[in-house]
Amino acid sequence: MKRTTAPLNYPRGKTAPPVSGNDLIRRDALLDKLLADVQSKELTLAVAPAGYGKTVLLTSLYEALCSSQKTVFWYNCDRTDVVPRKVAAFLLEASGAAGGLAEDDNLGLEASAASFAGLIDAELEQHKAHITVIIENYHLAQSQESDALIEALLLTESPYLHLVISSRVKPGFATRKLILAGRVAELRVRDLAFNKNELSALARSVIPHDGSVDLAGVLERTEGWPVAIRLFLLALKEGADTKRLLEEISSRDADVAEYLSEEVLRGQPPEVRDFLVATCFLEQFNLSLCEAVAPSADAAHMIDQVQRNNLFIVKLESDSGWYRYHPIFRQYLLTQFDLLPRQEQAEMRRAAGYWYEANAHLAEAIDMALLSGDADRARSLLAKLAPELVSVRGDLATFLQLLSRFPKGMIDNDSTLLYWQAWAMFFARRYREAAALVASLHRNVQIGNATQIDEGLRNQIGLLDTLSATFMDDMVSARRAASDWLSNNQNVNPFDRATVACSLVLSSLAFLDLSGARRAFDLAQRAIADSDSTYGTAWVCGIGMTMDLVAGEPQQALARLEALGTGWSETPKAPSNISSTLALLGAAAHYHLGEIESAHALVSENVHMLAEHGVSETAAFGLAACLRVTAFKNRASDALTLARKMESGLAKAYAPRLAFTLRYERVLLLFRAGRNEEAIEEASSITDVQPLGERRQDEGEADLPSVKELRQIVSARVAIADQTWNEALRILTGLIGTARHGGRNLRLLQALILKAAVHYNQGDSVKAVRAFLDAVAVACERGLTQIFIDDAQLSRPLVAAAMAGFEHGSSPQGKEVDFLHILQERLGLESQIAKPDDELQTPLEPLTAREKLMVELLLAGLRNREIAGRLSMSEATVKWHLYNVYSKLGVNNRTAAIHRARSLGLVPV
Repeated sequence: MKRTTAPLNYPRGKTAPPVSGNDLIRRDALLDKLLADVQSKELTLAVAPAGYGKTVLLTSLYEALCSSQKTVFWYNCDRTDVVPRKVAAFLLEASGAAGGLAEDDNLGLEASAASFAGLIDAELEQHKAHITVIIENYHLAQSQESDALIEALLLTESPYLHLVISSRVKPGFATRKLILAGRVAELRVRDLAFNKNELSALARSVIPHDGSVDLAGVLERTEGWPVAIRLFLLALKEGADTKRLLEEISSRDADVAEYLSEEVLRGQPPEVRDFLVATCFLEQFNLSLCEAVAPSADAAHMIDQVQRNNLFIVKLESDSGWYRYHPIFRQYLLTQFDLLPRQEQAEMRRAAGYWYEANAHLAEAIDMALLSGDADRARSLLAKLAPELVSVRGDLATFLQLLSRFPKGMIDNDSTLLYWQAWAMFFARRYREAAALVASLHRNVQIGNATQIDEGLRNQIGLLDTLSATFMDDMVSARRAASDWLSNNQNVNPFDRATVACSLVLSSLAFLDLSGARRAFDLAQRAIADSDSTYGTAWVCGIGMTMDLVAGEPQQALARLEALGTGWSETPKAPSNISSTLALLGAAAHYHLGEIESAHALVSENVHMLAEHGVSETAAFGLAACLRVTAFKNRASDALTLARKMESGLAKAYAPRLAFTLRYERVLLLFRAGRNEEAIEEASSITDVQPLGERRQDEGEADLPSVKELRQIVSARVAIADQTWNEALRILTGLIGTARHGGRNLRLLQALILKAAVHYNQGDSVKAVRAFLDAVAVACERGLTQIFIDDAQLSRPLVAAAMAGFEHGSSPQGKEVDFLHILQERLGLESQIAKPDDELQTPLEPLTAREKLMVELLLAGLRNREIAGRLSMSEATVKWHLYNVYSKLGVNNRTAAIHRARSLGLVPV
């Protein structure tokens, strides 16, 4: 499956206001107020029921802004805009923030509302360009996602973006604070109702020769409702009696418009009445369509007469030849249409459907087929339209809305529509629903209900099966499905083959099979080379970078990024999940190399896109980069706060394994900050998260090897904090063996540093230095400095011991010595490392008040249990504090700590 994003082909009336009628009543005072509000406010809201002239007023606003050379855009919402992809794309285009990594968006996920808003704000800020965007009929688009987009735009507080939104109901996005801050202008029913002067002007236009109308009575009875007033005057024009109309509408409430519409229709000639009723079921119409639906009518003459009589007909665009009826008048006409014989209604709809199909309006043709009772034809048409809606235009809302109109159960046996529904769910990030639909397709094959499934469709189902499992983080199923698919599909679309190979890379990494991942990556590279997809090339690059980081080769990861060349930018103009993935993977690589400023720049520019970062395997590196850079540049507490903010958003975007990774990162932050009780408590709850998505009963062990390994690292940390040294060594020895054998150098380094720290705290400096120099040998070849700096409390005494051993005759390699000097400098040890203990004037790092108290209690001869009782803390916490004291003083036992503290004057002699 290759999903491309074609330029959005907006339907009629979507991005242009309707044409103003000749009988338009100027509302200059209201328009002047609106113009002033638009220029001074960020948001102008026009909220009122149908018929209050919102569209007419906003059309006048649009024309006035155009006349004064202002930049103004129009967007008319429909029900498919509840998924605001088209709205967001239109706003990007309007602001000038168009473009991006490539012209295709194959497996790209939709960017967040904040991402879109940030890009629009940045573009407008750069060009200092004021734009007004009029969003009409927002009530049709209102949803949680649409509200989030509008809120995000308002939160930018851009002085250059002015939104004008009309709706029949109060929008769901938050406005109270904005209103209190004076940033919102509101037009309500009382503002939009006609006043006496406007009524008089309209009366002179509609019935110029009748001055006997009781206008005050009309205004009182209609309460200034513009559509009711126009209907009233049209009824008078057609001969209705003023007194009778006023008496009738005085006795009616909800059906005033219906009654007045009936009066207007009654006054028309029979052929006009018949034409209006025959065409009202069409939401939009032109001459040719009307001729197909009402062949016996003179359609051209009828349209002309309806326009001349001002019978609530609206021309959509000046040169389009398309029209619509006013919704209130059309609502009444539809009640008359429903009175026609069912067969006649079906024939009209069928005729419209054939016209729509012949003129390539397939969505409308499907509507008509369903309404005329021909569901089989509708199903056939939707199967023809589905590839364009789902794969080309990405208009998932329209496709799913059409699909929802079919009778329940009708789609279950249609493999083609099930297949496209599964892709729509996948692109909408509803992976479990996509997987369930794929399972239905497989069942159809098994029971023999698969006459529509040819070999090509079968291959695509396998592709979708693999991707759904991958994005659900069901790596057991993903690995199996990817391997089977690649074996059975040698000569298929190269993009598809590269995509499945990438899934195999990720699932192999989850199983710690780096050699298998490399073989799969070679397949992906060869396949994507035969594809013309810039996006695909970038995605394969991102998978390669992920593999490099697992291998502990950040320099190789950055080399891949550089080799990608101009196809990728660190600051893409439009949101792209692959751009952010590459940027955050690049940040992780820079961070491991100790290039903090480069990492920080990439994190700052892309952290808002973390929820669009791809699958859990790649997202884990982006998440870690964000948290660790924050901790290093600011404080651990800031990183922990960021982690809490991330948790809810990422829970929606990813499978549970990333939640596990997030907790793991929090545990590391707490341990490294010396907050061990909290770290141990957090570590104890880490097993509460199920690391797999939808696991089948026969899959055995729940933990993936990669998850088990993280648990082992945490268990080793806890053992060190508890000073259960043998347990820590048992865990770490196994980790070191598997990491070294698997070529995973970052994990190897992490385990070696911890092992060296255990030996050091056991008083075995020889083994400690040996393990530490093993880590240095691995790290110096790859430039991996930051992992030592992150664990500064562990590394400081180990660097000191290694350098002391070097000075006393050991002979590490030249590169290793240089690397140790780099660590000395970054750990702040240069001025102290060469001096004997007795000459050191200050500890390697200042002792806290609690740590000084610990030293005093040691001097008093108290044991750990006694210190715990004296300070009201657990014995494990005492051990951890003492461990920190030993690390800071550069010693490894109590006696040495007391001697060193006395020599530094930290405690009384």
